Amino acid sequence: MFSKTLLATAIFSALAAPTFANTDSPADEKDYIEEITVTAQMREQSIMDVPVTMDVISGDFLERTNIMELDELSRVLPNVQIQEQAVSLPSFNIRGVTDDGSSVSATPRISVYQDGFDISKKTVSSVALYDISRVEVLKGPQPTLFGVAAANGAISIHSHLPTNEKEATVQLGYDTESGKEAEFMFNTPINDNHSVRIAGLYREMDGIIENNACSEDSYYGNADMIDHLGNAVPCNSEDLQGISVQALRGTWKASYDNFEVIARASMEYNDQPGIAFKSGSIAPNGGDTSPFTAAEFSMGSELGIERTLQAYDISLDYDISNSLMFHGDAYYKDVEVSEGFDADGTALRIQDAYFDNDATLSGGSMRLVYDAGDKLVAFVGASVSQDDSILPYYVMVDPFIRGTFDAVKAQLEASSNIPLNQNIATDASLEEIEALRAMLVSSLFNADGTPISNADFPSSLIQGPYIFEAELDITSYVAEVSYFVTDNINVTAGVRYIDESRFTKNTYTLPDGTFTFEAEGDFDDTLPRFAVSYDMNDSWNFYANYARGRRSPVVNADFSGVSTTKAEIVDSYDLGVKYQSNNFTFSGAVFTYEYSDYQQSYTDPETLQSITVTVGDSTMSGIEGMGTYHYSDTLSITGSIGFLDAEFADETADGSPFQYAGNKFRLAPEVSGAININKEFEVQNWLVNVNWLTSFQSEVFFESSNYPGLSQDTHSLTDISVQLSQEASSFAYEVYLENAFDKEYVIDAGNTGGGLGIPTYVRGMPRIAGVRFYYSY
Repeated sequence: MFSKTLLATAIFSALAAPTFANTDSPADEKDYIEEITVTAQMREQSIMDVPVTMDVISGDFLERTNIMELDELSRVLPNVQIQEQAVSLPSFNIRGVTDDGSSVSATPRISVYQDGFDISKKTVSSVALYDISRVEVLKGPQPTLFGVAAANGAISIHSHLPTNEKEATVQLGYDTESGKEAEFMFNTPINDNHSVRIAGLYREMDGIIENNACSEDSYYGNADMIDHLGNAVPCNSEDLQGISVQALRGTWKASYDNFEVIARASMEYNDQPGIAFKSGSIAPNGGDTSPFTAAEFSMGSELGIERTLQAYDISLDYDISNSLMFHGDAYYKDVEVSEGFDADGTALRIQDAYFDNDATLSGGSMRLVYDAGDKLVAFVGASVSQDDSILPYYVMVDPFIRGTFDAVKAQLEASSNIPLNQNIATDASLEEIEALRAMLVSSLFNADGTPISNADFPSSLIQGPYIFEAELDITSYVAEVSYFVTDNINVTAGVRYIDESRFTKNTYTLPDGTFTFEAEGDFDDTLPRFAVSYDMNDSWNFYANYARGRRSPVVNADFSGVSTTKAEIVDSYDLGVKYQSNNFTFSGAVFTYEYSDYQQSYTDPETLQSITVTVGDSTMSGIEGMGTYHYSDTLSITGSIGFLDAEFADETADGSPFQYAGNKFRLAPEVSGAININKEFEVQNWLVNVNWLTSFQSEVFFESSNYPGLSQDTHSLTDISVQLSQEASSFAYEVYLENAFDKEYVIDAGNTGGGLGIPTYVRGMPRIAGVRFYYSY
């Protein structure tokens, strides 16, 4: 690790060094860069004054790079990976640590905020990006700034606020995957003190993977399927892995001399096709096991994801005096999600699943901020939040096929000593594993290639419901002080106290009865943050910070009794630099994390519930940098680079050998980076804006076991767009290519099928060409 960190430090120095000679820009050089204002520390500041490693993506950048979904942000952010294969369960990874547990009783590691309000819960955090002002991504624990869920970082999304100008925009688009989109914004002042803004988005795109179920050539033809309630439903052959979002947001702002009120109401509805969890072991009838070709999922109309998300919030800022400000806010969110997915990725009902997840979230906070405009800034605050969730799970199997599958799998594993479950690390080669899987798969088919069956068994057996319920109540108190000990040196110190109550109720419906288990626990902790920054001059800022993050304990109850994992603790250390001149900005950092009682989640192959266990201590280090150079008012270049050394420790917490020892963390490539070139030029009376974005990442593992075959090799993706407009015209036109060179890649591998022994794969988007039309006034 020392050698890698030393290399990272050398590269970091090389990135920063060339600009030292140009600290003072020529007087005749134009100012192409406006001051970047952020609210990461709960008040408006220049990004140069925030002693935190953070990346800021402007709304203008989102628009010109056509970033409309959260996962696309990871194309440009160093050491950030966002996996968003559906709105039901996104995965966020900052600096090598993934936050993707599906348990309703677990707390996320990474905070996601929208307009100052927590949306970290998995079924809420996947939101469409439209009418966005900026996205702030903070690296490392943020205990005083973003609360209990920010154990490893925070993503803060800011939508545009109402202004005093009357304006409107309309955007229409169509693409080669039959994708249709419409986006609009309308802003108007009501009077001198009140204004409103309404924005909306509609996007639909067909699935990118053909579903050959219900065809004459499929294994089961057009036969009805049995849903999770035991009803016969028609076969469904809707294509897989598509997009569906309808969103609307209304914002009202009232501004007076000494106070401001902002209220929002928003709704987002999704009705997505099923996720293409395609098996890499069992091919469709007449097809193959490539994740890029047709699949065969015969789940009927239950295949797919439907989500309704409603959110309401209000905030008040009141200037008590010239130096004292009060902030108060409150929110309420309601989310309903249902999803049916083919867990084995085949037409055979080895295991299919369906769940509903309903949750309500509510809370509020208040804060007093002291800022006299000189040396001292301080704030104290308190917050409360409540999360009530219920998640019923149903599993559907063909009992004869599943029984044969389990029996043959057990025999093969015992005779070969090779585990087929992806959660178990193995030294076996991929060739050995695939040979074993081939024998397992052959046991499920007759000599003529048809699936095995037995008339004495029902075609579908429903297991469950397994009902998981959780109640979470958190109260926290925070205080932070920032003081300039000299004109150039600022010291920041803060602490958050957390008091939480957790209740879990698990109900299992089995053939011999229904069993309910309950558990609860009360926990508290104190999390500090400390930072020092040095302003060398108007252009250069250096900083060092330490922060402690915490992932809350997980309380669980089942047949084995009540279990409570330890709280996961991370101590984070950053050394960073920020530079800003009139045409160049750069930020970068070297960092180290030290984890104790690291929590690892895996999927129970029977109930599909996410199980969390404590696996021990670990450390990771890395380096990252991001910069923008404005060569002129018609040419800008943005680049980012991240290096990461994220591996599991050799031993568990009790000193015993750890089977994942030395493995790479899930979704943690050693190298990632991007370059964006934006060029404007005139052709006759047309203004042509050309945008080029290429992103790169090294091999990424999809399971912490680093199980053979479950990774995506090093690859790069390129997007290109050309926009045309005329001076004084309200219209603009655009043509674009996403994944311009049609790179085949996967965004996930393993999944629930891998827990069974036959991993599934989810492909990334193919090349998509599209056109857009813009109108504004």
